[in-house]
Amino acid sequence: MAYAARQTPDSIADASLDAFGIEHRMLILGGIHRCFGVQVPPSEIRTDIRTVRQLSQFLGTFVHGVLRTRRLEPRSSAPRRLLLVGNAVPEHEQAFARRGWRATMLTHYDVAHDAGPPVGVINGVIDQVEAADWAKPFDVVGRIVDLYAAAHIERVVPVDEFALLPAALATTQLRIPGLSVRGVRNTRDKLHMRRALEQAGLAQVRYAACHDLAQAQAFLERVGGPIILKPVSGTGSDGVSLIRSGEELVSAFQVAMGADGFAGILCEEYIEGPEVSLEGYSVDGRFVPVALTDKLTDERFLEIGHQQPSSHPQGVFEAAADIAGRALAALGIENGVTHTEFRISTRGPVLIETHTRMGGDRIHVLTQLTTGVDLADLMVAFSLGEAVDARPTPQGRAAAIRFLVGRPARVRGVRLPAMEPGNGIHAVVVPPVGKALSGRSSSRERLGHVIATGPTPELAAKTAESFLEQIHIDYF
Repeated sequence: MAYAARQTPDSIADASLDAFGIEHRMLILGGIHRCFGVQVPPSEIRTDIRTVRQLSQFLGTFVHGVLRTRRLEPRSSAPRRLLLVGNAVPEHEQAFARRGWRATMLTHYDVAHDAGPPVGVINGVIDQVEAADWAKPFDVVGRIVDLYAAAHIERVVPVDEFALLPAALATTQLRIPGLSVRGVRNTRDKLHMRRALEQAGLAQVRYAACHDLAQAQAFLERVGGPIILKPVSGTGSDGVSLIRSGEELVSAFQVAMGADGFAGILCEEYIEGPEVSLEGYSVDGRFVPVALTDKLTDERFLEIGHQQPSSHPQGVFEAAADIAGRALAALGIENGVTHTEFRISTRGPVLIETHTRMGGDRIHVLTQLTTGVDLADLMVAFSLGEAVDARPTPQGRAAAIRFLVGRPARVRGVRLPAMEPGNGIHAVVVPPVGKALSGRSSSRERLGHVIATGPTPELAAKTAESFLEQIHIDYF
């Protein structure tokens, strides 16, 4: 009103409205509509209002009354933005989309250029994708810091094994929620992990850093039985070999050195027994076990299947949870989702390795189907700094996944069996035409998978395997 009268508020409070022309009054009413979304019809203004003070009181009362009785509508606002470091799964994208966030994805250059757009790009929740080179971690750190400094992102969610350390370094520098550098370093480097566990009194496995064939041969002789030779910073079973004799060491070294991110070789004694993984998370140093997963691997340790709940007794679950909790504390992991792998030997669970992320291979889908806990959502929650308290609750069903493997070639086409309602099939993923296989033992070489549910893990696995057998792959 003061603006319309070109006077100070105090000087016009008791002024007559005669000074206000009709255009001034319409300007005032238009300003109220623009600021508050309330339309004040001129006919509502009483004829006995004579001063600016009276008009101000009337308009204030009228607008307040409308706002009190108005039903609130969702307010459109610019969505908050986070950075996905790595190639996220759809459940990650759903987790931040539910919270009203949008994302930029910083992913490995071969994925960004060769694998097609991520699901989130198609759905519109990821509107920018940049290529990164995990072999240059400090370049990745610098890019994350630059994006944050430019106010392009507010939070960082690492979802790829090789993205964990750059993300931890960046979030520590920026003082925003994220994984601890110590915890990531101790799990990404398997030699550091073994040393830290040994210092904490958890040295369940004999090990040695093997820089050459002579050191590996000496370790093999010292153990007196089969050993595992693997990259110290590998992932997805890539570069792992079982060694029973010295003649196998040369080829094993070559296999290990061909793994992504190769940074040295670790030799460990081989532990006989079935393989399992423990899915869980830690909050302020308190470990919460969620599910024990039974794993199926081939002769090259490539994981070709998983199922939940585990067929092992409850005592095995409790023993694994106890070991995992102490190991995570020793490794400096206080907050975040974890995936810990064990062999169930004659002396109980033996810890093989652990990770500051959820398990790969869609294990998080099995976990949600059987326990109701969404590990992908928890990863996002931790990165956003949210409070986390998700308790596993049996869902009355079992779940299994079986992977589709093929021969060294390039995929020409895929033929699927009919999908019938109620057949227990939860999800099917097949390879794109043109996907090339090298024959290397790595999870990236698998062609797809089938997830099935059932009353027991055995029946769920049987359903998945039956469907998998009916998928036909044509090769060029």
